[in-house]
Amino acid sequence: MRLMDIVNALSFKPLSELNSDEQLRILSLRNQKEIRRNMYTSHEISADEHSKWIERMKHDAVNRFFAVVLDGQIVGAISLNAISADHRRADWAYYIDGAQQGRGIGSALEFKFLEYVFNETNIRKLNAEVFEFNEKVIALHKKFGFRQEGIRREHIRRDDEALDVCLIGITKAEWQAKRAELVEGSFK
Repeated sequence: MRLMDIVNALSFKPLSELNSDEQLRILSLRNQKEIRRNMYTSHEISADEHSKWIERMKHDAVNRFFAVVLDGQIVGAISLNAISADHRRADWAYYIDGAQQGRGIGSALEFKFLEYVFNETNIRKLNAEVFEFNEKVIALHKKFGFRQEGIRREHIRRDDEALDVCLIGITKAEWQAKRAELVEGSFK
């Protein structure tokens, strides 16, 4: 399947619209070992903790959370965080089911979400924090025009280890230039 076909097949379903089975699917994704490895908190999340998180998120004005749907199945999740209307910026993060990796979904998801953020919201700058050891995701972001803006050394302490975090960002103008390059080039 071509990447643009995957982009067109993907959809984002807001957290508030998920039924109980879909909410449990998000919990099962959040608890996958590889996903937890790349999150700031790496403990296994209980059903009660997950339920409380969902309730908080439903009433949160500065964070938005979506299930990522492909062919009617939830294959991941994506969030827009720390949304600042005044500064027209936000942070984002996502994860994809380990069983779905390697199929181009990450690239398609990145393309589609950048389109959403810069065409359907008032955001002009999108940021992300990625563990420095997660070189694949850093490279993927850079492929889509993100620039490395710095490193927060020993920023997260997890399992008695201090981890560095790579700060990356992209502006709306940078995305528009990169989008044109991607669509004209090898992204087709």
